[in-house]
Parts: sequence; C-alpha cells; structure tokens
Amino acid sequence: MAFAEDDDKIVIIHTNSGQLVIEFFPEDAPATVENFLKLTESGFYDELIFHRIIKDFMIQGGDPLTKHDEVFENIPLWGTGDAGYEIPAEFNTIKHNRGIVSMARGADVNSASSQFFIVHKDSNHLDGKYTVFGRLITEESYVTLDKIANLSTTAKDLPNDLFASQIIKTEVITRADMENPAGFFIGELDRSAVADTSSMMITDRYVNTEYDFSLIPPKGWTAFYPEPDSGPNDPVITFLGQKRNLIQGFATTQPYMYVNVNELGDNTFQERLDERVGQYHKFVAQGHLEIISERMTTLTTATGQTYGSYHLVAKQAGLMQAVPFAQVLLSHSDFIYGLTYSQHEDYFQDDMILFDKVLASFAKVSEDSDSESDISGLSTEPETTESQGGGCLIATAAYGSEMAPQVQFLRELRDNTVLQTESGSAFMAGFNQFYYSFSPAIADYERENPTFKEAVKLALTPLLTSLTLLQYADIDSESEILGYGIGVILLNIGMYFVAPAILIMKIRSLTSYNKIPKTT
Repeated sequence: MAFAEDDDKIVIIHTNSGQLVIEFFPEDAPATVENFLKLTESGFYDELIFHRIIKDFMIQGGDPLTKHDEVFENIPLWGTGDAGYEIPAEFNTIKHNRGIVSMARGADVNSASSQFFIVHKDSNHLDGKYTVFGRLITEESYVTLDKIANLSTTAKDLPNDLFASQIIKTEVITRADMENPAGFFIGELDRSAVADTSSMMITDRYVNTEYDFSLIPPKGWTAFYPEPDSGPNDPVITFLGQKRNLIQGFATTQPYMYVNVNELGDNTFQERLDERVGQYHKFVAQGHLEIISERMTTLTTATGQTYGSYHLVAKQAGLMQAVPFAQVLLSHSDFIYGLTYSQHEDYFQDDMILFDKVLASFAKVSEDSDSESDISGLSTEPETTESQGGGCLIATAAYGSEMAPQVQFLRELRDNTVLQTESGSAFMAGFNQFYYSFSPAIADYERENPTFKEAVKLALTPLLTSLTLLQYADIDSESEILGYGIGVILLNIGMYFVAPAILIMKIRSLTSYNKIPKTT
C-alpha cells in the first residue's frame, strides 16, 4: 500500500460516548498503519470495548476478547487477546503527547497485534518504546477521549460503564469524504530531538539515552521492555537467555539479566549504597537472604572507564530450590545502576562469564558526564549519619571523630583482603548475620545518648587499634589470612576478657588479704 494512499485515509471510531477521528503517519510506521487499516476495514474493531482506562494516562482497546462478552466470562482474560499474529515494532521519533495513537504490546517489543491506546495526557516516558502511528484530529475526538478517560474504573482499570466505553463501529474514509474538513484540529507534530534513533535501541549494543548508559547483552538473548505503567523500581530492560535442561530431572531453566536505574536526587552514591546494603544485611538478620560474597571494588570496562562498584552474590534463604543471583551497583552522573544476573545453581558459574562480559561492556552515552566515581569511602556497611536510623554501631561511634580513618582502613582491608578468600568470605557472612542482629539498636541509642556514644567509642579503641596491625602483615594466601585472623581474635579475647579477669582476681585477692584479721 503506497504512503500517499494511506496518508489520505482516516479512521472514524464511533463509540457510545462520541466519535474518535484518527489520521495516520505511514512514513513513520508503514506496516503498523497498514495493519490497523486492514483490521478496521474487516470490522475487527466493531463492538469492542476500551477495556483499560487510566485517567491522565491513556485508554486502551482492540482486544477481541471484549466482543460479545455479555456474561463477562472473559473478563479475567481481557487485555490478552490479539488478531492471531504479531507485527514488528516501528519505533519512531514522534512523542507520546495527548491524542497520539500508539500500539500496545507485551514485554517483547515485536509483540504488537491489534490492541492500541490513545494518550490522554502527555506521556513522554513511552517515547521510543511503543510504535506511534496516528493521532486524533478533531475537537469532538478530544471531548470523547476525555469522556472515556474520566469513566470510573475497577481496581484493575476496567470501566464500570461498559456501554459508555464500547465501540459501536469503525469506518475508513478519505479526507475528502469528511463533512467538515475545516473542523480538523491539525497541530504541529512534536518529535524528539534525535532524528533517526529512539531512546532505546538494540543492535549489538543496547543504548538507553534516557538513563545515559549502554551495554552489550549476550548474543541471542531476548530483550524485554517495561510495561507502560511500570514503576520506578521496575527494570528498564531485561534480557532472557536460552532454556537449558537441568542436570537432574526433566525441568528446564533460563538465565536472565536486568538493569534497574534510579535517580540519585539529593543523595550521594554512598548514601544510596548504604541504604541498599543495609537492607540486604537486614534480610540476612531476618533469615530471608544468604550472602555468599560481597565486596567493594573498581569496575574497569573494556573502554577503560572506571566505576566504584559494590558486588554481591547471594540467594534467598530457607528455600529448597533457592536460585542464586549476582548484582553490581554502580553510579555515574545523576543515576545509580543495578545490574543483576540470575541462573539455576547448575549453570550459575558457567553463565557468570556472560555477566562479566556485560559488565565490561557498560558505558555512558553522554560525552560530558564524569565516567569515574570515587570509591574512597564506599563501604559494604551502612555509613550512618545523624539523620539515619539503625546501621553499624562501630561506624556510628566513629562518625566525625579521629577514629573515622581507622574505620575506613578496616573497610578497605575487609574488602580487598578478607573477602578475597573463601574462608574470609564465609566468616564475614556469618559475622554479619550475628553483628546486624543487635548493631542497629545500639547505633540508634548512640545517636540518642552522646555519653553512651563516647563510652562505646572508648571501648572500641583497643579493638580498632589491634585490627590495624594487619596493615603491616604481608598476606599472600588463605592460610595466612586465617592465621592472622585467629591471632587478632585471640589478642582481643585477651584484652577484653582475660586481662580484665586477671585484674578483677588481683583486686579481689588484695581485698580478701586486707580482710584477714590480725593475730595477737
């Protein structure tokens, strides 16, 4: 079908709330326009219902399961129907402003079929992620859009008044057939600044200009994009690998990787990291999570960019088939990124190689953002401040004092030495579970009572001093870290328990001697 022919065609959707008159953009989405016109001319959309209505966002229709459903037996399935085939995405630069008509789809970008939505209020977070192919062009159309969008709905966004949201019939006409062409509402089409790309592209490299990052997913993995009403904590992109049979049994498993992005806002990377890691340690204390390893390190990418990053390997605790996952948190510019990989334990280590390659491919998109994030001061323990609750009692006691450098050194020692060995990681996992079972309560009391905070700091001074002795040790093997660790533990047992016990016994013996009655 030629562009000129489709460009001259207009669709009128007659609803019980009024008309919706749509013009098309065949130069931007030729296959999508052709598909919509074909379905309209066949009567596919007649008597369907706008089954999903979200005021100030959009109205959605085009599901054949909503047709002739007088007894509502298909309501649980509304939103899942299609025309029996799928069409490829034709993402373009037209913005999702009020009145724009765009194709609905599933997580797979090429899963559009018959369902479409009409934007009620500018929704530019959808730009480049859904195929825009038309817009409303009459004043009456916008009145009808408002009427439908303002209908009351159920908790699942279904309209309570199905009659008012029902399409009576649809027809295809030409502009010359319009009774009042002068009544067209033709505004300038709003496009994004980039002329021939979208905010999210996948060739060999996935590019996201909205969140200023790119990476190369594993070859052959399927990309899944977020739904239109996804929340800020939902992944901005997910990659799903091929199915593999488990080593035992007949079940299959699929690896996946996804990326979360949040704006830092008024927070620093350290503050956001403390918050996230504190949650992980809380889950450990509650018995919900088992941390296999965690460390702070510098991530150096294939292009030489460096990022201060937190690396975690963990799995849910208490489950017979707990699936391990790896997560890396890093930041640049105004965002904090979470890259997560998960796979069944049968293949977890095998596919970890793919995750490492994805991390190495991570890059910023903009030219002016700083690629390096300082890792000095980053810790795997919550860095407590006066405004935070819970956290690490040691960090709280040392905060703002002369002990702070010692605490920072110990963090670096733990991350770069202790956690690099198997026995060190096992010890820290068990220690964290024990330590964070009581540390947050003590840290809170330190903030409430400055005198108690000073007492804790005084009590911790011998411990921190003894641990700094490790900076003078040349540790080259797991046996050496084990030996030095046991030595430091015995030293602290001596300082905190044996020495006070000897002193108490000495005082008691002197007291007892003074109480012996003198003989005459």
